[in-house]
Amino acid sequence: MSTEMVAMVALVVALIVGIALIALYKRKVIEGDAISGIAEVLQALPVTMGSGLFGKILEYSRTAVLTVEQLVKNGKIQPDDGARKEKAMALVAQAANVDDVPFGMNEQEVADACIEACVQELPRNQGK
Repeated sequence: MSTEMVAMVALVVALIVGIALIALYKRKVIEGDAISGIAEVLQALPVTMGSGLFGKILEYSRTAVLTVEQLVKNGKIQPDDGARKEKAMALVAQAANVDDVPFGMNEQEVADACIEACVQELPRNQGK
């Protein structure tokens, strides 16, 4: 079974489970605490990165965001959002170049979205 097929099956199963949980919650079969517990367990599971282009760009974006955060802490770049985003995008482009990964307009748009998502995963943004 190919990786794409496994990913598709996993997505369908996740959707079915999610719909079932919502239905059970609305019928008051399970409580909100049970759903919170399930969410905590799912967040604790390891996330496997895809081996495709999107997975690589996401991996580069995570590394770039963490690197930029460290550069801000060290005072090497200014803490304004524009400078951070610009540096993160440059790091993603550089990583893609090193790995001989194509990095055109579509990949830049994906990287932009991935950088935003990775910023939201930072501990400083978790309470918001």
